[in-house]
Amino acid sequence: MDVSEASFIDCYADSVATLDGVTYTIGSPCDCPVALTYFQGDELIPVELDSELMNSVFPVAESIVEEEFGDELGLQRTPQTLTLVGELEDEDEQGESEVEDNDAMDDEEEVEILLSFEHDGLEIHLVKLLDPVLLVGKEDPESPDRRILLTSGESNHVMPAIEEIFLRNQVEETI
Repeated sequence: MDVSEASFIDCYADSVATLDGVTYTIGSPCDCPVALTYFQGDELIPVELDSELMNSVFPVAESIVEEEFGDELGLQRTPQTLTLVGELEDEDEQGESEVEDNDAMDDEEEVEILLSFEHDGLEIHLVKLLDPVLLVGKEDPESPDRRILLTSGESNHVMPAIEEIFLRNQVEETI
């Protein structure tokens, strides 16, 4: 749950860590994480979720997904990542291309272009994120079954410690 936007994203819980008495859950989206992107030179640039460009391009992308896939897929503006709801065909069946970008989308993140369209003179690509998307939430004091996504300030403070816990546990598991 993103309380600032009053929106939510369904996730599968992957791991739990307790830090300074607060329990954090690390999960991955239940639906397919995607992004709207465009090329700037050779770099694939993601459209920021809270940008004016996203505000103008998302409804267009949503309607194109609906036209292209009908009831099979739906594009959702979920917190921290866009998601496609429904069953997505295997990349081999779609015949679309994979792009590996070394600069813009988080150093060597691979994506698969699902569809492309033009919006206000800019070629926009809806891409499937091939690297795992992990989200971190803390227990909601009002509803123990729900998690509240971390704010960017909380994330900057907590994530290094959570990463350290998981790296330490991973090393202990391999010994």
